[in-house]
Parts: sequence; C-alpha cells; structure tokens
Amino acid sequence: MKSKKLNVFVGLAMITAIILTACGSAAAKPADKVTVQLSWFHGVEYAGFYTAVEKGYYAEENIEVVLNAGGPELNPLDEVANGNSQFGIGSGDGLILAKANGQNFVSVATIFRENPLAITSLKSDSIQKPEDLVGKTVGTYSLDLTSYSDLLFLAFMSRTGLEQDSMNYALIEDFFGANEIKSGKMDAMTGMFATDQQVMTRQAGDDINLMYYKDYGVDVYINTIFVTEEYLQNNEDLIARFVRATLRGYQYAVENPNEVAEFALKYDETLDLEYQQQVMQAQIPFIDTGNAPIGSMDERVWNVTQDILIEFGMLSAPVDLSSMFTNKFVSP
Repeated sequence: MKSKKLNVFVGLAMITAIILTACGSAAAKPADKVTVQLSWFHGVEYAGFYTAVEKGYYAEENIEVVLNAGGPELNPLDEVANGNSQFGIGSGDGLILAKANGQNFVSVATIFRENPLAITSLKSDSIQKPEDLVGKTVGTYSLDLTSYSDLLFLAFMSRTGLEQDSMNYALIEDFFGANEIKSGKMDAMTGMFATDQQVMTRQAGDDINLMYYKDYGVDVYINTIFVTEEYLQNNEDLIARFVRATLRGYQYAVENPNEVAEFALKYDETLDLEYQQQVMQAQIPFIDTGNAPIGSMDERVWNVTQDILIEFGMLSAPVDLSSMFTNKFVSP
C-alpha cells in the first residue's frame, strides 16, 4: 500500500515539474531586438542608452539593443523610414520638415529638454548681449546666411531686433574650440554646442561667454527619440519599455556623470575619458532642467520650432503637430 502511495506522489511530482517547466518556457519569452540610429558618432551625449545597456535596464525590459553610430553620411530619418532601425535620434525641426514631405514620424522622448546651442565669444571681448554683436564679425555656416545651419541664428536676430546688415560675417571652418576667434578671423561663433564645444574651449584655457538661443525664445528640440507612426501603432508596449529603460539610464547618468562617461569608451575606445566626463557634466542642465520629467517635451517648443520654419520659408504651411510627439511614455 505504501509503495502505491509513493508511486502516486512521484507521479504527481513529475506532472507538477512538467507543468512548471512548460510555464517557465512560456514565461521565458525571447527578447525584443531593436536598433537605434544615433545622430552622430559615439559619445557621452548618448549616455542614457549606454547606461541602460550596462546596468541591465534594457535586459530587465526584455529588450536587446544595438546602438549604431551616426555621422555626416547617415541620416537617422532614412534609417528609421527604411526599417534598418526602429528608433532614431533627430531634431524637432527636421521631423517637422519630414512631416511636410509626407513622412510620418513621432517623437516619444527627448534627450535635451532645452536647446544647447549658443553664440560663443571670448570673455575678454565683452560680448554679453545681442546688441554687443553690432559692428562685429560673426562666424556663420554661410556668408549669406542661407545655410540651413544658420536658421536658428536668423531666428535669434529676428527675436532680438538685430539687423542682418549690422554685422560682418566670416565662414566657420574650424569647429574645434575658439581657434577661429583667437586667430582674429571673427569675434564670435554662432551655433556652438554649449556641451562638447565649450569643454574644448575651456580645456584650451580659453574663458568664454555663451549667449544661449533658448534665452531669446529660439526653442527647438535638438535630439528627440523618434519612431515611425506605423511602428508606434503596432508596438506601444515595446516602445513604453524601451523609453522607460532609456530614461532610467539618463536619470542614472545625471546622478553619476563620471561613471557613465566610462561607458562611452566601450563603444569607441579612442574617446578621451576626462573630456567625456566634462561633457557629461556640461550637458546635465539641458537633460534635467528640474521643472519637468527627464525626456518630456513641451507643446510650446514644437510650436515655436514650426513658427521659425514658416518665418524663414522652410515650411509653406503648418503641419499637425499633435500627431508628431507624445509624452505618454515618459513617467511623471
């Protein structure tokens, strides 16, 4: 009798083990694989992505992520549109223009909440406010200001009352630090990033003034995280998990800047650690502004960006901005 009971218990145990194994197999769902097309070469600007990989945040969300370096030959919009990447990093103005051309992208978060571009000058030249530029030679991307890269400087002039002919212009050819200013070729340089480029100048021992475009109403999201509208409609849960892990990475990055700067070197070993650490420190105020969640976007900024594009003839008519960005994936 005892033997029969033992056999029954053994049988039940085996059945239970089989059921648990089956359940475990069902739970072990294969990880979702996604590719992110970065907007530029590897660097600490993308610290949140690196951190989410290194700290296992993506793994916790059951996602495997490939981070593709960008560069002048790669357009993230094209890479996402053709399916080579599921997520891309792109500017708000570029996404609006793409929308006007029939491409439907949606921004699901932003890296910099504030525009980090600025007009740079040496502190010794005392160029501290817009009117100080009058009569000076200003470095721009084209001498007649027709380059798309001069758009925000034109908007800056429009909003500060500066006349285009009140200054002289010189072509920026050296974008590393303040060499063009120190050489006497120009008194100020437009459109410099108040993150990596200001670190270059300070490492060279130059004291500089920065006149931020954002302080004069020139608002634009420089690097939003975007997907196609179709991908959003079909993959909301995956996008929610991806954004959650990424922004968790950026939260950790702003709290541990020196540590996460080291992660960037795993993607490009030629990077200088001290420089990456200083850049990470410099970009924290643009990532975490203290008045809204990291990664969140403001409708006002999108409206200002569109107004600038219309004002300078880049856009013939407004597009539906409400379909172009969402904060639904950003935790409050």
